[in-house]
Amino acid sequence: MTNTAIRVEGISKRFGRTQALAENFSIEIAKGQSLAILGANGAGKTTLMRAVLGLAIPDSGTISLYGLPPADPGSRISVRFLPERISFPKWATPLQMYRQLERVRREGREIDFIHQAETMQCGDLLKRKLGKMSKGQRQRIAVALMTCGNPQTVFLDEPSSGLDPAGRMLVRSIVAELADQGCTVVLNSHLLGEVEQVCDWAAFIHNGALVAHDRLDDLSQFKGSAVIDTPEPVAMKAVLNSPGIVNGKTLVHPLPSEDGFAKLAEQIAQSGVEFTGIQLHKESLEDIFMRIMEGETDVS
Repeated sequence: MTNTAIRVEGISKRFGRTQALAENFSIEIAKGQSLAILGANGAGKTTLMRAVLGLAIPDSGTISLYGLPPADPGSRISVRFLPERISFPKWATPLQMYRQLERVRREGREIDFIHQAETMQCGDLLKRKLGKMSKGQRQRIAVALMTCGNPQTVFLDEPSSGLDPAGRMLVRSIVAELADQGCTVVLNSHLLGEVEQVCDWAAFIHNGALVAHDRLDDLSQFKGSAVIDTPEPVAMKAVLNSPGIVNGKTLVHPLPSEDGFAKLAEQIAQSGVEFTGIQLHKESLEDIFMRIMEGETDVS
């Protein structure tokens, strides 16, 4: 049995004079993978999502979702999509919206939606008309509607749009929980800190072309040092005779190459100075994004 959830092979998509997805765009996403789609505004991220879901028809190439083409309704069983811009009927309440969705989905229980609404801290809004809610309140309801129950796959296009910091934290928690449960997550977000906490993989799109696609750990480059977490950073610095920098409860120790990490870890373990962790200092997602995107800009 194949482990592939989504396969995109050689597609392209043009809207008038705009080439939304470049020729021969291909990507494969495994079942249970949590993937971030990253790129500048207008890069083609939303077009890719919509093409996979059958909401935009590619000009060429093929797409399959769990082995079925997007035109087959069976491809969307237990698949959820939260678009960046969502419009609810002003007269409807969240409970009415859930019941309408379930007439189509037929895969959940109302109690699951109520629980998810409580998790998103909007359980008190379930009988209020959506037209009488703020943008942030409607977004909380939308997240609860699209993630309740046990979906097999979720596509989230800027799910934190309009949310305050507390709401964004709740979204991160829910997405992380879905990923831990084996749900395939495809996330488009400009909040790189959010992405870094919930996604293991990233696909970078520039001018409609896929320019990088890998595990975040493999995309992140070594920055020439190790970070040592210790309540005694000054003592650790002295023991290691390190020219490194003390930053709060950490010591950033220069390391010429990743090969020296094991030896450094041994030195620290034998130092007699208390420590709680040691890790290679590698690029953050923001570092990766800027490096890849600036490189593509230089090329073009």
